[in-house]
Amino acid sequence: MQDLKPRVRVKAGAVAFPAAPAASKAPTITARYLRDTRTGMLSMRRAVTRDAKWDVAEAAQRASSLAYDFIRNSGYLAGAVNQVLCDTIGEELKLNCRAQLQALGYSAEDEGKWQRDVERRWRRWSYDAKECDLAGKMTIAEMTDAMLRSYLATGEGFAILDSLTVRQRRMLKCSTGLKVTLVPAHRCPNVSREFEGFNGGIFHDAWDRARFYRFRRRESGIDVDHDVPASDVIHVMDRGDNLGSPRGISPMAPILRAAAQGDQLADATLAVALMQSAFAAVVRSPEPSETAFQALQTLEGLEAPMGEDPLGWGEYLGGLRADLLEVWAQRIDALKNGSLALNDPARVAHLGPGETLEMVTADNRADNYKALWETLAREMARCLGLTFESFAGDHSNATYSSVRMAWASIWPVVMRRRERIAVPFVQSVYERWLEDEIAEGRIDFRGGYQAFAANREAVFQAEFQGPSQPTADDYKSAMAAKVKLETGQASLEEIHAAAGQNHSETLAAIERGHQWFTERGIPSPYGRSTGGGAGPLGSAADGNREPANASV
Repeated sequence: MQDLKPRVRVKAGAVAFPAAPAASKAPTITARYLRDTRTGMLSMRRAVTRDAKWDVAEAAQRASSLAYDFIRNSGYLAGAVNQVLCDTIGEELKLNCRAQLQALGYSAEDEGKWQRDVERRWRRWSYDAKECDLAGKMTIAEMTDAMLRSYLATGEGFAILDSLTVRQRRMLKCSTGLKVTLVPAHRCPNVSREFEGFNGGIFHDAWDRARFYRFRRRESGIDVDHDVPASDVIHVMDRGDNLGSPRGISPMAPILRAAAQGDQLADATLAVALMQSAFAAVVRSPEPSETAFQALQTLEGLEAPMGEDPLGWGEYLGGLRADLLEVWAQRIDALKNGSLALNDPARVAHLGPGETLEMVTADNRADNYKALWETLAREMARCLGLTFESFAGDHSNATYSSVRMAWASIWPVVMRRRERIAVPFVQSVYERWLEDEIAEGRIDFRGGYQAFAANREAVFQAEFQGPSQPTADDYKSAMAAKVKLETGQASLEEIHAAAGQNHSETLAAIERGHQWFTERGIPSPYGRSTGGGAGPLGSAADGNREPANASV
């Protein structure tokens, strides 16, 4: 039996058996880096990867110009820079000589005496402007401030070390030859010619070590290039910030936009406040409008009714028009004589019948200024290594715990900035000064200059201490230090260093004070508390900070 094929009528141009509609494809779920949003926020943000030195070379000059502009014109940023200086340097970075001389035949006592002598002579030299500054104007403490300010604005700081001859010393009436000169960062042009080994205004050798720095000096009104050996140049910058870059960029670069937005926000808010304080006085009156005056003018062409004398009708309309205009003129004159005055508090204003006085102001208030400003202030404070309270001067919402936690997170930033920027400058000057003092015999050294030259690194060991970490409660901090000392968690030297004190000088002062009190039969305040209960030598009674019977 033969199977019959099915016969189907198909309209011209149609398909006999259309394909089934394709099932909708389920969205593909992926797990990967940089997965974008539906709006493509990441794809619209253009970014490239290249050597950091090119980014620094392109943006450093503009960033430093804007940074200087904001520092000079923004009270918040100017105060923030001063706060950074106070936290990092304070009054000065005090020398704590740690020269290791016992391996050279010094006893512990002789080593201590030599160290104290170096510290006294350093302090005398560094605070004499005519001895340490080539121009005779700045002390080392002032130069350290200037170097840190230069770093905040430009990301780097330069200083040149000069040595005067004996004749030059006599002319300048100074006794030492070492002189320091600070150079603005823009005086070292950020220009590169790689085929010459000239990168960022610095000549480098085959090992990428600096050989010469090129500075532009102003001579007789003309900028002249001078190449200074790298051994005579102090160049401080955060070299870990942009790896491989010979020059620095302002650490304020990430917050320049926030600073501009803050200024714009303040200006806009002030403009709105001024508009809200301005007002206009509007008098609403039932007097005829311009349309009524135009209607009066049409009375002249109105035809006379039937039965009326045209000449008499015209005289009637003219008289009516004149009477109405005279009434309004008198009303306007009355308003002029009784005008409204808002600048005279003793004057009574008169309004006509049916008139009302309205005060019109701009009512478009925005209550989000404080929230926006605090957001911008926190961003700027975080970048500069400050707490929000110290940046904004606002301690209204601060508590003891929040202040302690804020300084616990910010203080390592301050210490890092001190060790990376301020200390390298002072340490470099100190090493050159100490070498000159030993070479010229002003500081005795066993074995002479040759013994010193063979042990430079051991002799140059030093610490420069700045201010201590601020505390919200000195008593609680002192008690915490006491507990750490008694439980062996910290040494007395570490506690003195954390307080910004020279350990040796502090112990010597305590020894002198204790001896002075003992010789005069006065109880020494330096003795430790003994006993466990509240008493003259025991701990404080519950709820009190002073021991019971403290006067006994």
